[in-house]
Amino acid sequence: MTVPARENGAHAEGLPLPEPASLEACEQATDLTWRLSQIPPEATCRGAFFNMLDDRAGALSLETQAEYRRFFRIHRYASFRMFPLSDYLTRLVVLAQIHYGKDAIYSGVRRLQSGAFDAWADTLLGKAALAVVDPSLGSMLRMLERAYASRTVVSNARFRVVSETATEIVTEIDEEYVYIEHAMVGAIEGVARVCGVDVTVRAELSGPFDGILRIEIHGNRGPER
Repeated sequence: MTVPARENGAHAEGLPLPEPASLEACEQATDLTWRLSQIPPEATCRGAFFNMLDDRAGALSLETQAEYRRFFRIHRYASFRMFPLSDYLTRLVVLAQIHYGKDAIYSGVRRLQSGAFDAWADTLLGKAALAVVDPSLGSMLRMLERAYASRTVVSNARFRVVSETATEIVTEIDEEYVYIEHAMVGAIEGVARVCGVDVTVRAELSGPFDGILRIEIHGNRGPER
């Protein structure tokens, strides 16, 4: 994937600066208000993912990170602790609005969430899990399946590998409130990137929070890690 100059952390001449953070703009451009109302209060995720958003903001540009930190005064969390999923989703959507603009929030969410696997892999649990699996895409996804089952990633969602061939892997996700068709597609693309596999990921929803991801495998470049 070709990364635009704006995402390389520098604003090339002629590219606009980040937008001011605006919950109102996010609510107008997405279903954020309704989606937040559907998330149960007990739904949580690791602080590592909150820190990933701050790190991603800094990698995008200093201006983006400054605006993100202005809006969210608390921007660093204890990586291992669990925090409200609704707060994470809000931050994810607002950061996409800041950097990519109101009209590109969903595609921005997809790009941002591609860093989620790296964030989990840098935790103690993630490092321990990675130390005992081979770096193939199928093995990584089955490791994530076990992590979801043990509630070491998020407290509510269920993720499992349904089938695997040399050309396609199908995964199933239930009770995932963070945009399966955008964020979870990006997350799987991030796993594939780390594994050095070229993929196309397609979401097929059976409801707003449930569905499958079809991962079409095109080739293998070798793992990053």
